[in-house]
Amino acid sequence: MLGIITGTSLIGKRFDGTEKTVRTKYGDAWLFEGDRALFLPRHGMNADIPPHKINHLANIAAMQKSGVNGVVGVYSTGSLKIGIPPGTLVVPRDYIDFGGCITFYDDEIRHVMPELDQGLRGRLVRASHGRDEGVYIQTRGPRFETKAEVSVLSQYADLVGMTMASEATLCSEIDIPFAAICTVDNYANGVVKQELSYDTVVKNAEKNRKMVEETIARMIG
Repeated sequence: MLGIITGTSLIGKRFDGTEKTVRTKYGDAWLFEGDRALFLPRHGMNADIPPHKINHLANIAAMQKSGVNGVVGVYSTGSLKIGIPPGTLVVPRDYIDFGGCITFYDDEIRHVMPELDQGLRGRLVRASHGRDEGVYIQTRGPRFETKAEVSVLSQYADLVGMTMASEATLCSEIDIPFAAICTVDNYANGVVKQELSYDTVVKNAEKNRKMVEETIARMIG
């Protein structure tokens, strides 16, 4: 069964399936269990958990405990490049995370080689008709990046967000295949002259919701 972790792009949507609380050693996680997929809203059932407060350890442990054979993460991102406009779907090929450490291995020495699963990526590209390219870089929310930060980040990555790298790395640590589909919901701060606001991001994410829903339906259909 495939696990789907959803975020801003699907905030407020209720999924088909049975609502469940999964208890893990890291805390509780909430998900919907359907016939063909598990849906876990990373911002919680009430969509009120900010990005820096998400319990990624509990969420990924819950996926493992539920027996998924792969995880697809859905992400709202800012574009670092003029050539990747809002409204684009991207299936990133890699990611960068120089932020704080999050790991299942606090009590042992273990070095994992994180990577995105090529089989799942291929399925996502075909299901979404999205761009099969791009590097995602994670920053720590909840604030947006400064214009100076965006200028630096754009030299190394194409998309910026606040959650994907943590989920991808944790899945790698426990051998769950992982891939991501990103909706480009805004240009990052300073890429264009238009002022960036959270309301704009949410509004654009709502516009991109149908594309995400259709992609997920094709993935699990």
